[in-house]
Amino acid sequence: MENQKPKIEFYLQRDFSGKFNATADFIREGWKPLLRFTFYLLMPVCLLQTYAMNLFMSSYMGILGTAAQGVSNPILGGTLSFLTTYGVLLICVFIGYVLLSALVYTLMQTYDTRENRLKELIMSDIKENLIKNIKRNFAINLYIVLIVVVTIVVVAFIIGALAVVISWVAGVVAFFLILFLVLCCVPLMMAIPVYIFEPEISLNHAIAKTFRLGKTTFWSLVGFIIVISIISSVIQSVTTMPWYISILFGNFLSGASEFAITQTPVFKFAVYILGLLQSFGTYVSMILVNVGVAFHYFHAREKVEGITIESGIRDFDTL
Repeated sequence: MENQKPKIEFYLQRDFSGKFNATADFIREGWKPLLRFTFYLLMPVCLLQTYAMNLFMSSYMGILGTAAQGVSNPILGGTLSFLTTYGVLLICVFIGYVLLSALVYTLMQTYDTRENRLKELIMSDIKENLIKNIKRNFAINLYIVLIVVVTIVVVAFIIGALAVVISWVAGVVAFFLILFLVLCCVPLMMAIPVYIFEPEISLNHAIAKTFRLGKTTFWSLVGFIIVISIISSVIQSVTTMPWYISILFGNFLSGASEFAITQTPVFKFAVYILGLLQSFGTYVSMILVNVGVAFHYFHAREKVEGITIESGIRDFDTL
């Protein structure tokens, strides 16, 4: 009989290395279902996202070429196409992030409750919970976007009003308000696991609890996010570089008529495949960040609320 490692305990206070090791252990144990279900769920989004991304880069290069030629009407230079493809790209990224984080946290919930963990897991085993988590994830992300947009509008109004009176005061206030907004974005990274792992909580209470947990573990969260984001960026750069080089190569040679290869279907198809690898690789690299944020949430909740202590008391009362 195959020896199994002990199941990773979620709600446990961990230091930096403990959270990192737990993140690595979970990904190491469940990398096959993580990759398989990510491919099934995210590949349709990647197909459209890659198409929009390539059109976006083509429009961007066209705008640069138009500006270099001194064309007076920028719309004729591709600005309208640039804005359209950029909007489609943002929508694809938003949907992809919602699907990915919902999938990762669904698999973590399954790992914690399923006797066989993630072994021999099929889509039907997680379908019901996944759909529920996608809906909740979509709601919390839209709510966060709404909060951020409203906050930016209010801050811009305050800065604009102060600039009319005293410009240097507006500059100082703008610096501190922007710094405050940046600091507030750090705890908000835990909003998704809070709303997913606590299905009974409301949106407002989830945001409030996010800041409460984030305030208690702020600096440890900052340091942990910086490290796993750097590692995620390194992974992402590996899949991005071939596509980026092909874009630069095609743009460099497109101006020379003797290099008509850049306009051939074969070259365009190769660029699309490399773009597909880049899009999918980006989502794969984000798995590390999602799992890491979840383990920091487990650490913060155990530190603030003592989940394992409360469950131990309830278990003792039932004896």
